[in-house]
Amino acid sequence: MKLTMRIMSAAVVLWMALQPTTLSARPAVIRDAEIENIIRGYATPLLQAAGTAPGDARLILVRDNQINAFVAGGMNIFIYTGLLRSVDSPDEIRGVLAHEIGHIAGGHIARLGAELERASAQALLSTILGVAVAVAAGRADAGAAVIAGGSGSAQRGLLAHTRAQESAADQAAFRYLEVSGLSAAGMVAMLERLAGQELVSDTYQDPYVRTHPLSRDRVRSAKAFVNRARNPGRTATPAELATYDRIKAKLAGFIDSPQRTLDRYAANDRSVPARYARSIAQYRRGDLVAALRGIDGLIQQAPNDPYFHELKGQMLYENGRVQESALAYEAAIALLPSDPALMGPAAKAMMEAGGAERTARAIQMLERVTLLEPRNPGAWRQLGIGYGKMDRIGDASVALAEANMLNGRKADAGLQARRAQHHLKEGTPGWLKAEDILRTIEQQKK
Repeated sequence: MKLTMRIMSAAVVLWMALQPTTLSARPAVIRDAEIENIIRGYATPLLQAAGTAPGDARLILVRDNQINAFVAGGMNIFIYTGLLRSVDSPDEIRGVLAHEIGHIAGGHIARLGAELERASAQALLSTILGVAVAVAAGRADAGAAVIAGGSGSAQRGLLAHTRAQESAADQAAFRYLEVSGLSAAGMVAMLERLAGQELVSDTYQDPYVRTHPLSRDRVRSAKAFVNRARNPGRTATPAELATYDRIKAKLAGFIDSPQRTLDRYAANDRSVPARYARSIAQYRRGDLVAALRGIDGLIQQAPNDPYFHELKGQMLYENGRVQESALAYEAAIALLPSDPALMGPAAKAMMEAGGAERTARAIQMLERVTLLEPRNPGAWRQLGIGYGKMDRIGDASVALAEANMLNGRKADAGLQARRAQHHLKEGTPGWLKAEDILRTIEQQKK
C-alpha cells in the first residue's frame, strides 16, 4: 500500500510510504493499488453505461476526513477517504460515483486552464483547494510554492452545481445503475445520510453538501425511482461487503493513530480486516517484528494476494531492509504485473537493491508507468534516476524535465531539456521530447 501522506511533497513521489510524522490536516492525493482497483471496479460498469471508456476517467483518492467527492479539470473524479470511511456498503459509493459520472456526462465539470488540466493530480487538487505545497521531487525539505487557489467560498464557486444540475446528475445516475443491473438503494441511503446536514452551519457541513445542493425532493425522487424500478437491481454481495470492510480497515490502519487502531481491532478479532489493520498499526508504531508476523500470517493464508506482499515490501523498505523489500515487491508484481500504483514503489525498491538486471527491469516498469500515467511526476523522476544509474544521461535529463514540468518548475525543466539535447542526437525521440518541453515553456511565457 502507498498512502502518500506528505502534503509537502505534492504528488511528486506518489508511492512514498505513509509516515506517522507527516500527517497533515491538509487534503493530499494518496495512492493505493488495492483501494484504487476496488473503487475502479465499482466505477467501470457505470462509466460504460454512460458511454465513456473507463480508461478515459481518472480516479483520484484524497486523504481527508471530510465527506466529499467531486469532478473537476476534465474527467477527474476525486474521492475523499472520509467518504469511504463513513459508509458501510459499496452500494453507497456506487451511488456517489454514478452521480459524479452524471456530472461528467452532463458537462457540469469545473473547467480549468488547459495547462492545469494536464497537471499532476496533487497540483490540480492543490489549485482547487488553495493549498500550499512543495513541489520538489519527493523531498519534504524542499521549498514550497503556493499554488493559486482560494477560500472556501471560492472553492464552492468553482465546484458547486446548481439544483438543476444536481437533479440531472441524479436522473443520469439512476439510469447508469439500472443499465448496470445495480440497485439505487445505496444512492437513497447516501442522500438520506447527507440530507440532515442542510440544517447545519456551513462551518460544520461536509463539503459534499456545500457543493452538491441537497433537497428533500432529491431524496423523494430517489426513493420513487427505487419503488417503481421494474428490476430492483442487485446490492453488494457478501464478498463485496467483506472486501469493503478490508478497505476501511486499511484506511484506519494508515490514517488513525496506531493505538486507536489497535483498540478498535482487538487482538481477539481474527478476521482478515482486523489482522490487516493491526499489522499496519504495528508497523506504524515501530514494532516491525509484530507487523511482519501479522502480514506473514495473512500471506500464508492467501499467498496469491498481491496486496499483502506489497504491504510487506513497504514495511521492509521503510525499515531499511531493501533487499528483502525488493523480493516482497517482486512477489507482488508477479501476481499483479501491470498496476502503476504498485509498479512505482516496486521499481524504487528494486533500483535501491542494486544490480544491473534489477535496475533494467525497474526501468522497464517505470517506462510502463509513465505510459499509463503520463501526469505522474514521481514516476518520471524515478525513471530519470534509473536512466542515470545506467549512464543514459540524455534520457535521464528528458525524464527529469518531464517531472519538473508537471511540478510547475519550468526553469528546472528547461535546464534539463537543454541538457538532454546536448547529450542526444538531434531528431531522436528523446531530443524531440526535450524540444517539445522547451517550446511549451516559451509558449506559456507568452
